[in-house]
Amino acid sequence: MLSFMPSNVESFISDIAGVIQSMSILILILGIVFTLLPYFVHGYAIMCTGRKAKVDGDFMPFIPVARQIYQMKIAKCPVWYIFFFGTTTVTVVTVGLISSLLYKLTGKMAIVTVLCIIYIIANMVFTFLYYQKYYEAFGFNPNTAWMNIIPTFGLVAVTFAMLIAFSNSIRYGKYVETPAPDARGSKSMPTNSGVIVGIAGSYRDARFDLVDGAELIFGRSPQEANIVFDQLATDVSRKHCSVRFDGRANQYVVTDYSSNGTYLENGSRLEHGQPKQLSRGTVIYIGSSRQNGFRLN
Repeated sequence: MLSFMPSNVESFISDIAGVIQSMSILILILGIVFTLLPYFVHGYAIMCTGRKAKVDGDFMPFIPVARQIYQMKIAKCPVWYIFFFGTTTVTVVTVGLISSLLYKLTGKMAIVTVLCIIYIIANMVFTFLYYQKYYEAFGFNPNTAWMNIIPTFGLVAVTFAMLIAFSNSIRYGKYVETPAPDARGSKSMPTNSGVIVGIAGSYRDARFDLVDGAELIFGRSPQEANIVFDQLATDVSRKHCSVRFDGRANQYVVTDYSSNGTYLENGSRLEHGQPKQLSRGTVIYIGSSRQNGFRLN
């Protein structure tokens, strides 16, 4: 029995080494996955945000540098902002190259340090200007941009990015300050306007103000609709229907473009592709399930 001990021990050690090697490979693979996963999740959120803003190039948020260019398009900022935008591949490489070159030319670390301080200040300024335009474009008060300058380890930026990307209640539309009350204490509102109120479904209790001639398009496609439904709403078409307010007639004009139909409260279905005039107070339902309803006030 003792003569077999050395070979058994050697076999045991070999097995352990094999397990450790296998675990090392597994840990390496998991490390790569958990490193890349947040990058692609953030990229997907940026892509969804860009779709709301009707920006072309869905692939761009998943490619370094192209992601920052895509973000500039969303906020309609100059492309050169990417050299002063947050802590990205572009900014890190830019600072590294300029600092190295300057140090080789001057040999003085003090000059490099001063340059880095100036760059950090410029970076904060242009990042703030970007987020001002970004938040304003989605209906937020531009002063929300201060939350991205205050050190929060990126939590604020990520939180707002996810809300803007995946919330149906946040749409692409410029921020408008609340009108000041008039002399009688009431808010000044257009006299010739309508309001669409959600009574059921994804937009329950939501209000959409329409002036004369304004039109809302309902559907699942961010490119074709401005009232966008979740992709799981299978009975809502990509471009389902449009609702326009006719101020002169004091009525709404609804046109159905869908395959599952747009219905009135009495169950009748609107004729496909034919504009239908409806009076104030009419209730319409989007899709055959009648889960999403709106009152045309």
